[in-house]
Formats: sequence, structure tokens, C-alpha cells
Amino acid sequence: MEKFGEELLDDKILVQWNNKYEQGETLSNQDNSFATEDNSALARWTNTQKSLGYLLPAELKIRLAALKLRHDEETLSWEGMYRQLSHFSERNGHVCLPPEPKLAGLKDWLVRQILNQRLLSESQYQRLNRLGVDWDTPISKDHRWRQMYLKLKDFHNAFGHCRVPQKWEQDKQLALWVTNQRKMRTKDKLREDRLRLLSALGFMWCVKSEYDAQWEAHFQELLFFQQAHGHCKVPGNHQSLGKWVERQRISKKKNRLSAERKKRLDKLNFIWSFDTIKSKTWDKRYAQLQAFQQKNGHSFVPINFSENKKLGNWVASQRGLEANGRLEPIKKKKLDELGFVWSRDTQRQIHAIYDAQWEVNFEKLKAYSRAHGTCQVSLKTAPALQRWTSLQRQYFHQGRLPADRIDKLNTIMFPWSVQDSYWMQMYRALAAFYKEFGHSSVPSRWHATPTLAAWVYRIKLNRKQLTSRQVKLLNDIHFDWTLIKKNAIPWTAMYERLLAFRKEHGHTRVPVKWPEDPKLGKWVSRMRSDKDKLAPARIALLDEIAFDLGRRL
Repeated sequence: MEKFGEELLDDKILVQWNNKYEQGETLSNQDNSFATEDNSALARWTNTQKSLGYLLPAELKIRLAALKLRHDEETLSWEGMYRQLSHFSERNGHVCLPPEPKLAGLKDWLVRQILNQRLLSESQYQRLNRLGVDWDTPISKDHRWRQMYLKLKDFHNAFGHCRVPQKWEQDKQLALWVTNQRKMRTKDKLREDRLRLLSALGFMWCVKSEYDAQWEAHFQELLFFQQAHGHCKVPGNHQSLGKWVERQRISKKKNRLSAERKKRLDKLNFIWSFDTIKSKTWDKRYAQLQAFQQKNGHSFVPINFSENKKLGNWVASQRGLEANGRLEPIKKKKLDELGFVWSRDTQRQIHAIYDAQWEVNFEKLKAYSRAHGTCQVSLKTAPALQRWTSLQRQYFHQGRLPADRIDKLNTIMFPWSVQDSYWMQMYRALAAFYKEFGHSSVPSRWHATPTLAAWVYRIKLNRKQLTSRQVKLLNDIHFDWTLIKKNAIPWTAMYERLLAFRKEHGHTRVPVKWPEDPKLGKWVSRMRSDKDKLAPARIALLDEIAFDLGRRL
């Protein structure tokens, strides 16, 4: 029997994942957001994938990381729950949530953070730590079972099934829990409500029975294919069946395929080895190359040869095999007799063509940047150029973009992601500020770019996360790296200071530059300027002490 759980991701889920990802990629390229109702489902899917990122295969995680979409912070579930917990802490001075129905969801979320603390980022852990979260909080067996069930639900959402492999390295705790649920049911000790929850999720109670059923379903699919086409050579567009067929060959090779299953496959004339078929295919393509050579006087078949694309691909594969020393000498000799053009000459010609095309697109990008002030190309304005820039980013993240091309793109401040595009936008604003004033100490709420001061502060705070290119750009404008950390004082604490001032002076008209408490003067001024943004509860508290917000009556 094949190792159970060898391929976790369900094929149907993978197809759905790719479809959703392509929609998100198109939206990202259009520099759009998920604000419209039509895109709400896509927003939910993206948020779900981000929350399940620790479960996804490495390839999907890399692709998801490259998909930079702008979200309203309110839509991010972790941030939303954290804000609820933070507000509770501000009101009550602790995060010990009482057993109230309205707080059940928040309490459930907090327990998950405690149980899965090793999966939290350093930033998330520290933020919860500052709220006073007790990481050693005792958790009831019922609550722990519920949390493990929710982890299994995450697994199901990520992979499309509940077949958690035994001793799964990604989460050994979940793998052991799943095994225990099967044992509990076998001993008739699993509670009825838990049995219903797991069954509704499609829980697999018997691994062997489930695997046997899957094998039989794929065998019947192969039988229908053989009856329809007269052979078992399943093409690549039958992804699920094609993978299953290949697994049967591997199982037989490793002596893991039962005699009964091999016998059933043999009755369908199942192909266990492609050596004979490959030999016939090679001879067929060679005959086609002979005909091409006789007609055209050479054997330099383009890889995108429209009259016979298979021949073009085959010719290219022969060059690749010869370059890697894997082409049989007798085949190489036969190709040499036709004056076959090998890798050294071909690569030089192909590279020359590709290099020229790359330079043409690079010049187009420079012209676009001059006209629009950015290298973030709009899909609507220049679709071909936008696809080319997306390809450069893809090659860059895969480590396939040559260093000289990276350097050339960096000279025009090419953004390697949507986040990089925003970073360059803010950098240009800072460079303009430096050019005008000769320094980078941006005042709070600078009128030209109100968010620039906050961005500068974050840059200093997160210097270690900057790339060497970004550090160099900032040093070029003599950026002041001195970091003066802000000590945020809770709103309630400042309100208490205002009450003390009123008690002493009989009014709340604190001078903006009051020497005895400068922070209070600034805070009072900010309350008036931000009166339209204050929460109703805070406005009510200020009204109670006759604070003048400067509102029109």
C-alpha cells in the first residue's frame, strides 16, 4: 500500500485554489481592492489562505506571498480579534474574559492563540504579551477538544479532506489527536455530539477502507478511459487520474502494489514502462525532422514551429538531453547526419533574440515611468508591458532573473511587489521633502503627505527588515536614523489628567503649551481637531465635564 497522506492536497481543491489565485492576481495587477460587493468572496478566500498559510505546501506559500493585495485592516481576522481584546483590556484593565455569550467568540480566539503560541509571529506574541495574556492559562478538556477540532477544520479548508497523516511533522499534536478520535470511536467512548461534528466534516474513521475506496474509484475511471480510447496512456490534462496512474507504476517498482491489483491493471493492458513507446515516438519525430531538413535545407526547427509544435518541442528536448550528457550516442550520431544544430550555437542565437526583446521592453518601461511617474504598470493602460513586468517579478522571486537585469531595473526604482511600489511612493515624497528643507525630520501630519511622518518612524523602527537597496536610497538623502520611541499613553489616563486639571482650575481650557504637563496640552488640542473621529462613548465622557470640543450647536 502506498504511504498514506503522501500527497495531502486534493486535486479539486488545487484547481479551485489556482482559479481563485488567478482572480486575485488579476485584481492585484489592476491595483484594485476588495471594496466592492462582487469581490467580497475573493476577499474572504484570500484572508482564509493567509490564516492557513502555515499549512499550505511551500510552492503555494511562495505564490501567496507574491500576491500583494490591499485590504482594509478591518477585514483581517487576527487584527480584528486583537482589537476587540485590546478594547476589553482598556475597559477592564485585564484580559481574563468572563463566561458571557457575547464574549464567547473572543474567548475562543484567545484560547487558540494560547494553544498555538508557537505558530504566532514574534510581533503577534509580543503584542498579546503586552496586553497581559497568561500563556499558562489552564484550559478545560472540552475547550481543548474544541480547539483541536478547529485545527482539523483549518486542515480541511486547506487540503479539502481530513486525512491527516500519522506523525505529521507539520503538527504532530493534530495527527495524534486525529488518531485518538478513531480509537475513541472504536471503543465506543466518543461522545455523540463530537461524533456528529467530525462526521459532518467528512472525517475518515477507517483509513484503509477510505484508501481502498479511492483506489477503486480511480480504477473505474481508468477502465472508462480505456474503453473510450482503447489504451491506458492517460494524458496530462487528466491530472487526478494521471497522478494515480503514475503512483501505480511507482508502487509496483517498489514492490508495494498487491498481486490482485496488478492483475486487474494487466487486464487493461496497463503500461508499466514507456521505454518501447518512447523509442517509437523518437523514430517518428526523427522521420519528421528528416522531412523538414529535405524541405528547408536545414534542421533548425523553431521551438514554436506552428506547423508541428510537437516537433519543435522534441528538437529542443534533444538539445537539452545532449547538453546534460543524457542523449544516447547512436541518437546523437543520427541527428548529426542531418546537420543538427546543438546547444552551444542555438543558445547563443536564442539568447541574442531574447536579450534584444528584453531591452525593447525595458525602454518601454522607462518611457512609461517618465509619463506616469511610476513603474507600476496598469493592466488597462499597457497590458503587454504589464505582463512583462509581472514576469520580471516572478523570475526575481524565483531567483531566475540575472543580476545585471535586476541592477538595470533598480536604476529606475522598479517595485518588486505592490508593497515595494508603496514604499517607493513614500520614498519619493521624503526625497522631495529633503530637497526642499535639507533634512528628513518630517513634522507630524505634514500637509503635502499627511502619512509621511508615520512612515518615517516605521522605517526607523523596522530598519533590520529593509533591503540593502532601500538602505542605500535612504542614505543617499542623508536619512537621520535616530529613533526616538513613542510612549503611547492610554486615552483613559489622559482623561484622568484632564479631570485633575479641571478640579484644580475649575475649567478644561488647558493651554496647548502648558509647561506643567505639555502632553496634556497637546492631547486636549488633538481632541478638538479629531472631534469627528472620536467614539460616541468618549464624546459623552468629555461632555460630562463640559469640555469644549468646538462643535457648532
